[in-house]
Amino acid sequence: MGTMIGFLLGYYLGVKAGPNGYEELQASWATITSSAEMKDLVSGGISVARDLLRQGGAIVAGRLADTDAPLRRVA
Repeated sequence: MGTMIGFLLGYYLGVKAGPNGYEELQASWATITSSAEMKDLVSGGISVARDLLRQGGAIVAGRLADTDAPLRRVA
């Protein structure tokens, strides 16, 4: 359903923008993705994801090392 909404929204915006809209969109996207702010945002997101994966790995390793601890909680 989300794909269909995205397609319809993109189609509507493309029709509304006209033939030059695609070139403007490409230029805007290139400006955004090459900006220092975007690079910092991506770098920060990667760092956060890496830290979360490390923490999750440490939790799993701790659970696996403790043979008395259940691996999953029963609600």
